[in-house]
Amino acid sequence: MEHVTETNALEVRWFGSGTPPPALDEWLARWGTTDTATRTDLYVAPPVPSSNLKLRGGGDAIELKRRLGPPERRAFGPDVIGSVEQWYKWRFPLARAPPTSTGDATGLWTPVTKTRTLRTFDDGSGDALAHVEVSELTAPATAWTCCLEVSGPPAETAAAFDTLADDLFGDDFPVALAADRSFGYAEWLRRVAETEPTADVLVPSQR
Repeated sequence: MEHVTETNALEVRWFGSGTPPPALDEWLARWGTTDTATRTDLYVAPPVPSSNLKLRGGGDAIELKRRLGPPERRAFGPDVIGSVEQWYKWRFPLARAPPTSTGDATGLWTPVTKTRTLRTFDDGSGDALAHVEVSELTAPATAWTCCLEVSGPPAETAAAFDTLADDLFGDDFPVALAADRSFGYAEWLRRVAETEPTADVLVPSQR
């Protein structure tokens, strides 16, 4: 059986309504070869924006993420302002995929279908690994997200993040990314998913 894996990462992410702006896809393609894949993850609607639990598409692993500290607001370019968050992730592999089609009595599990286009950056000079993502989401309404994530040892991650962010989000970045649309998946789920359980699973005094 696989071992539990742990990831320490800095991330800045934005969300928007509808499909991704074509200019974002064109911008990402300019940086080189990308990979595109579609999968559906199941999330537990989080009660707070600092933690996140999901069953990965295919049911091969459970992932738990915890934000380390508050978001840090940062201006990356003239029209690009976001909240940088540090997240710690544990990935617990599953020997057998659990059933996901038998219904959810609580109403708290939310399926999110993602078509993710990724560009990975690794210059080989250290242990930090970075990727940029532009994804279309369905949960059930259509939305999009754009993200820069850099993971690795804390001593290397911040410098690698700053360098790449300066390159990516400079003066020629094609779309405006506003501060009020910058937050992690946990906060986005709190806005689009049901965070209260169904009455059927509550004792009478809690209904």
